[in-house]
Amino acid sequence: MTPNLAARPFLNTRPVWLVAAAAGLLALALVVANAVFFVRTGRTLSPLIEHRDRLVVEERALSAKLSGLVAELAKVPWKSLGARVSATNVILREHNFSWLAMFDDIERVMPYDVRIVQVSPEVGPAEVELNIRVVAKTRDAMIELLENLVTDPSFSRPTPRTETTPEQSQSGSYLMALSVRYHPPAVTP
Repeated sequence: MTPNLAARPFLNTRPVWLVAAAAGLLALALVVANAVFFVRTGRTLSPLIEHRDRLVVEERALSAKLSGLVAELAKVPWKSLGARVSATNVILREHNFSWLAMFDDIERVMPYDVRIVQVSPEVGPAEVELNIRVVAKTRDAMIELLENLVTDPSFSRPTPRTETTPEQSQSGSYLMALSVRYHPPAVTP
């Protein structure tokens, strides 16, 4: 390559001008297309903008209503309400408890020479604690009652509380107070 000794060398700027003109035309076309798109979409978005504004107003109203409901819920005495629900559940369990079924099950395990003096149930969620006082003519009848309670699936944990012999009592019979857990049959509604 030989050096150019001219004072003003000739530069071929025609391709640069062509590229610049094409880029200018393309930019102008994109600006016009963008303006047309903006005008068209601005018109078609106006119903969506109105709908959005209605939703914002509705959301604010619902938020205010929800705040009011939360404030009302804060006034509810939840702890005492829980205690009331528990007490109601106890009453419902007691009303749902079948005395006839319990006496049928007790009769099944009771020896013929043992007599019930008192039965007091304490109804729980799944089982019933029975406090029973019985009178028997012999000590063997008392032991037979305890054995029957142990082997019967409707009862568990028979525990004698007190026992009185004929010498200690004025009735001349054996007296015993015991507690036993009773598992009532499932009630079908």
